[in-house]
Amino acid sequence: MIIDAAPLPGFPEPYGLLCAIMEDASADWRTELDRPDLGPEITTWRAREGGPSIGAIMLHVIAAEVFWVERAVFGGEISDEVKKELLWDELDVDSDTWPDAPAQPLSWFFELHAKYRKQSLEAIKGWPPAETVYPFHNREVSLRWILGHLIQHEAYHGGQVMMLYGQWKASGALRQGS
Repeated sequence: MIIDAAPLPGFPEPYGLLCAIMEDASADWRTELDRPDLGPEITTWRAREGGPSIGAIMLHVIAAEVFWVERAVFGGEISDEVKKELLWDELDVDSDTWPDAPAQPLSWFFELHAKYRKQSLEAIKGWPPAETVYPFHNREVSLRWILGHLIQHEAYHGGQVMMLYGQWKASGALRQGS
């Protein structure tokens, strides 16, 4: 059996390949969960007071993708509706500020991610050439770097989701005296 990340059709290169890798990376960590759906008691649980929950991490992953695909590249403003849905103004990872995530099952967060990913993929189809450089925070970044960064960013946070889920399982076992 050959495992491959064939470029997505309809995308100019290297976007087709990078988007295929992004989709594969998302699916990879998601399938490692040993339950098909985690309830809100798990998606809102925190290992420490004020720390991230699985749901809050998912909102951050989605918000980062929206930011880089829409705002950083096209300079567009994020709508108030999107900001409200993603807790945009409450969530500040750099300051370790993690709001309470909506009490929803993981499937809800995955569906939200799929909705925004679909929008991202459509936007990326119309991006300028990959070597196009944009000024960003006193440096310049290429569109290739932005997609690579999004892949790395989600993989990093996908690992956090997996770790939090493991901690949640362990904390339940400890509470039950196992």
